[in-house]
This record gives sequence, structure tokens and C-alpha cells, in this order.
Amino acid sequence: MRKKIDPNNIEQFKAMQESLSLQDAMQEADRCLLCHDAPCSQACPAGTDPGKFIRQIKFENYKGAARTIRNNNPLGAICSLVCPTEKLCEKNCSIKALEEPINIRGLQCFACTYGKENGLEPLPKPVITKSKVAIVGAGPAGISCAAELAKMGYAVTIFEKETAICGVAKWGIPSYRLSEELIAQDVQNLLDLGVNIKYNSPVEINEININKLIEEYRAVFIGVGLTVPSELPFLKGYANVINSTVFLRTARTERNKLKIKDKIVAVIGGGSVAMDAATTAAALGAKKVYAISLESLAELPADSEEIDIAHTMHIIFKPSSQITEVFANGNLITEIKGKEIEWIKPNDFTPNNVRQIAGTDFNLNVDVIIQAIGSQPSSELKQFTKLQKVVGKNIINVDNRYATNIPGVFAGGDIVNGGATLVKAVGEGKAAAQSINNYLTNLAK
Repeated sequence: MRKKIDPNNIEQFKAMQESLSLQDAMQEADRCLLCHDAPCSQACPAGTDPGKFIRQIKFENYKGAARTIRNNNPLGAICSLVCPTEKLCEKNCSIKALEEPINIRGLQCFACTYGKENGLEPLPKPVITKSKVAIVGAGPAGISCAAELAKMGYAVTIFEKETAICGVAKWGIPSYRLSEELIAQDVQNLLDLGVNIKYNSPVEINEININKLIEEYRAVFIGVGLTVPSELPFLKGYANVINSTVFLRTARTERNKLKIKDKIVAVIGGGSVAMDAATTAAALGAKKVYAISLESLAELPADSEEIDIAHTMHIIFKPSSQITEVFANGNLITEIKGKEIEWIKPNDFTPNNVRQIAGTDFNLNVDVIIQAIGSQPSSELKQFTKLQKVVGKNIINVDNRYATNIPGVFAGGDIVNGGATLVKAVGEGKAAAQSINNYLTNLAK
């Protein structure tokens, strides 16, 4: 049972769909087969254990379900709205052999909301019995690592460059998909655990700063994420080109500054961020929004719900297409030219693997271009010589314990996996916390 998306709410930047009612949640949970091995739980990267909380809802233990989610996933409320469950837990739902998979995300959202509205007790503040640990970056990986370490009795301090925590969830996901109330719910849980958060406290990742942190703290976790948006070289210098990071952040905090109404917008990219940018542009009153991607419609990396939202908002898809040229009036691009493409080798979705198809030229008039083609590490992180054992786009390489090649320094999240899901970052942060605990325990022997 899934609630329909309301485009009017999207245009007002309100929650795009209602939460499941108590009756709906009971009906949905009652469909659960109560699998002994709970394949849905095995498929959750964060270890949220949907098999358990669905069972609790089924037997009317709603607060218990909320407690299970909160204890297992420090960003459980946020994940209840943005986790790609159709690719994870719902994909493994046993009932799929008979009918539609259980709406696990909807049940998770119901449980989190029920707990908040019905007086779920705060998390108990742990007694600090162990050493100090520093977390650099308060994104999903950093938050989950901090929460797990705090529960173990460590004195945890997070260094965050922004005025608020939660990273992309706070600044990059539109408010119609993720409300401030749900973000605040997870933040409060972290504060209840006694984690010390130092806002406006950027830490430049270099040898001197890391050594200073190691001198004061027994271990350091780096979870700064990929902070620099990738850009196409031929679009640099034009006044009407904006990257998706700036666009979505402005839409979330000061959307009146975005002069999108009645404009023709072209969004470059086919991932989740591109879909959010395209839908947001439509919600802001754009006359027409194109989503131009190298991938075909069947290959789009965005989640199915995000693509459905884009269709609901009448986004015009230009799949299997590549921009080849721009025409400008001064520093404003007025027209883009492109061709349809095909892949030279299958399953290699990179620009170097593109073959343009003759005779498929297209021209589009545009007023604004939004680039949503991924992100990369900051320049100082690339220059951090002791962490230059890297993979892919200058991303930190770690072992299976999330340990770097510097003793006591661990890392996780997008800076390690290259940019994956929020729930995967949560799982990596939790795993790194266990490794940090093992490292410090062995160090004390």
C-alpha cells in the first residue's frame, strides 16, 4: 500500500505524500510472512532490521518498532523517506513471489512518526568510560560512527564545517521529500547520546591537522564526503550555469533567490540528484524542464520513485543523449546542441565509452543549465600524501576495517565508496565504529 504523490504539495514544498495511518500500517504489516531468516533485514546496509520492526508493528508494539529503528539506525527517520528500499529490503521481500512487496519504507516512516508523536522516551545518555575520538564531518557516515561510539562509552567530538549537521540530507534533498522535522528528530537522538558537535569548525585534511587530532584524540574518523561538484569544462564561465549542489541548497534555504519561474531549464545528469534538481526546478515554476542523460531510460541510476516524481512533474527526458556544443549571447547560454549516443561497451556508463549516432542532432533553447554529474573530493584531500593510496576519483582507500594506512585514522561514506546511498554510508559509519573500538581496545592492552 503506497500513498500517491501529490504534485500540488511538491509545488508548495510540503511533504509530497502522507504517512501511513495506523490502520494502513496494520494492514500492511499484516501481510508480512514473518520469515525466520528475514531476507529484508539481511539486505539493509545500515542493519535497521526491518524484519523485527515490521513484526513489532504486526503485533501492535508500535513504540517498540520505533525503538528498534532508532537503536539500529541513527538516521532511521531520515532513511524512512529517502532510502531506495526497492533496490534493497523490498527487493528481497519474500512476498514478492505472490504479490507486491511490503511497503517497508512506509512502515518505517509510520513507526518513526508514531514514536515522536506518542512520547517515545529519549535515548539514555551513556556514561563516558573510554577515550576521546574525533569525527571529521557530520554527514551520514560521521553521525552513525559517532552514535555507535557514544553508545560504547567513548567521548565523541564531531568537527563540522557547516552550521548544521546531516550533510546532503540537510542541504541537498528537497524539503518536499525530507522535512526539517524528521531531520531534527534524528539530530536530537544524537544529542541525547551526549555527542559533542563543534559547528563552523572545518578541518582541512592534511598531515599537520591529522597529527594534531591524533595527539588529542586516540582515534579519528574521516567522513567528509565528496564536496566538490564535477563540471563539464565547456560550460565554465557562463552566468546561467549552476551546479546541483548550489541549486538544491539554495532551494532548501533561500529558494526565493532562484529566478526559475517561466524559464526553460536543462538538467544534465540521470542520477538521484539530477531528478531532485529537475523536479525542484519544475516546482519553482519553470516553463519547461529537460533531463538530459547519457543513460537510457532503463539505465538511469536514479531511484524509481525519483523518476516517477519527475514524470509527475512533467519533466521532459532526453535519454541516451550528449551535449556537444553551446551557443551564447555574451556570458549567457541561449541554446544547446547535442546528439543521441550509444555505448561502445555494455555496462560501462562513462563518457569515454560513448559513441555518437550520426543524424540524431537536436537543438534546445535554454535559459538555465543545472549540472548534476557527480562530485569529487576537495583539493586538500587529494593532496594529503599519506592518504594517497586511492581508487577511482582520488578517493581514500581503506581495508575491510575502514582503516587507512595511518594508525588510528579511519574513513567511511562517500569519500570511500565514491558516492553511494545514504543508508550505505550509515552502515559504513557503524562498521568503522566497531573497528575503532577494537583498535583502541587492543591499543590499551
